[in-house]
Amino acid sequence: MIEPHIIPARTGHAVALAAGGRIKVINTHGSQVVDTWALSADDASEYLSMEQTRRMLFKLGPERGDTLYSNRRNEMLVLEDDTAGVPHDTLIAACDEWVYEKYGFPPGHASCQDNFRKALAAVGIVAPATVPNPLNLWMNVPVSDNSRIALAAPLSRPGDHVTFRALMDTVMVFSACPADVLNVNGEDCIPRDVAVALLDEGEGA
Repeated sequence: MIEPHIIPARTGHAVALAAGGRIKVINTHGSQVVDTWALSADDASEYLSMEQTRRMLFKLGPERGDTLYSNRRNEMLVLEDDTAGVPHDTLIAACDEWVYEKYGFPPGHASCQDNFRKALAAVGIVAPATVPNPLNLWMNVPVSDNSRIALAAPLSRPGDHVTFRALMDTVMVFSACPADVLNVNGEDCIPRDVAVALLDEGEGA
């Protein structure tokens, strides 16, 4: 495993992942949600789509072994390994400046949408005008029988991880979610850092 890159709490990070390449995302402290995106390295208008992934999988969230699809229904990633034990969230949009404004925060509060744009800018990519809905790793969004949803504290534990394998050349973007209003990032509502690491070919997840 290549030395992990630490993503500080409330910030984002983008990394190129060639077809066949694998990347491990580590929930260092166990309570941190990670908003996750992927864009085609050849055409940033093709991106990981939660809507199409739900349509192709016929379920609300991906689990170990599932393929994730682009907005053009192309196979984009495989969730190769996953210690979470429960599906990750595909329903909730990335937090943005407006949600924090509604909660009464002054301008400038970090958000996953801003992290997405800044992370891509740092690697020379212009973000799409509309930020795609992310795959929210470890976000606990219970769905009741009458299709109502809730936001709850993560069930993940320190060291939990997922591993993605790319099925096309991609640029992946990760945001250590800055949410500090509800218990999305744990009962104490404190965002924390996470780590990502590229895996060598043939290395175990």
